[in-house]
Amino acid sequence: MVSVYALICAATVAQSDCSVENAIDVVRLPDADNPMNCLQGAMVTLAGLAVQPIEGQYWKVICNPPSPIEEEIARQPRASHHHRG
Repeated sequence: MVSVYALICAATVAQSDCSVENAIDVVRLPDADNPMNCLQGAMVTLAGLAVQPIEGQYWKVICNPPSPIEEEIARQPRASHHHRG
């Protein structure tokens, strides 16, 4: 499993320097089965999003193994929501 993030970065920031910390916006995309599917699936998803880079901005896709916090969240059982009334 691969975690997928799309960053909107300013054109004044080199692609290699663009990160979650300095991105204009960060979009968490659905996980990919493997690194090969990461970029392909991300591009298809990004094309349909309402959020798009404007002039002077670009997309950067990051594909990483899930972080420990993401793995922990995925292991947690879904909480049941009961309406009290």
